[in-house]
Amino acid sequence: MTQRHLDPARPNPITCAGHADLIQAKEGDWWAVFLACRPIDHLFENLGRETFMMPVKWSEDGFPYMTQGKDVVPMILKREGVKRGDEVTFGNFVKSDDFDKPLLGLEWMTLRGPATDWYSLTQNPGYLTLRCADVAATEKKTPAFVCRRMQHHKFECTTRMLFNPDDEKEAAGLLLFKDENHQYFLSVSRSGNKRRIALVKISEDGNTILGEQKISDLDKDKPIDLKVVSSGTHYDFYYALSEGKWEVVCRDISARYLSTAHCGGFTGTTIGMYATCKSY
Repeated sequence: MTQRHLDPARPNPITCAGHADLIQAKEGDWWAVFLACRPIDHLFENLGRETFMMPVKWSEDGFPYMTQGKDVVPMILKREGVKRGDEVTFGNFVKSDDFDKPLLGLEWMTLRGPATDWYSLTQNPGYLTLRCADVAATEKKTPAFVCRRMQHHKFECTTRMLFNPDDEKEAAGLLLFKDENHQYFLSVSRSGNKRRIALVKISEDGNTILGEQKISDLDKDKPIDLKVVSSGTHYDFYYALSEGKWEVVCRDISARYLSTAHCGGFTGTTIGMYATCKSY
């Protein structure tokens, strides 16, 4: 399955293929289920290894193979009789969650543990309630972070938040998390008698504010909408105090900072709701 000997500039390259399992369909044909990556613009990827499938062939001496020579792992394959389902996790789709069920859906994750001390779905039915934990996502502990993995290079992620920080140590918002030392935090916090919306770059060298806006506390009982827009290579960050009236916090922020090419490892980046009382 290796693609290492192929031209890295080939169209739609699939890289890092491996860890294959062989399965046989009820019709008798054989398939390989394996992991691989989809780089963006031949540069990097933030999605980690994804699940791929392709048919298995058999050599004349009876050994299975997926590719030979200059064969490439294809981006898309079609199999006769297969139809796209209503609930899929590949291609284009829209997913919305009102948090009106007693349990989180399987797409949601927490870090290192269940984090049930920090979040609730029953305290305010129809809302995800997060406590500002005395844990930061830079620590190897379980923070108040409910996230899902990024599944697309190009996507939009929005959330509506009710949050009135009591002091300047509390912050909550959307966190883009690769590991303890590589994160972007679109945060709402307090600065004096106003609220501050900021984009914080989190690294092993500390925190850097890439952009911020201060808003009057007269609107403290109204929700704040937060949005991240990914073009694949860059992120744009927005907030809105009225529905659909987006204001820019920061634009053209490098996505490579959260990539495997920059950080190492092989897992992808996650995005989700985060609350902390560790000062930013």
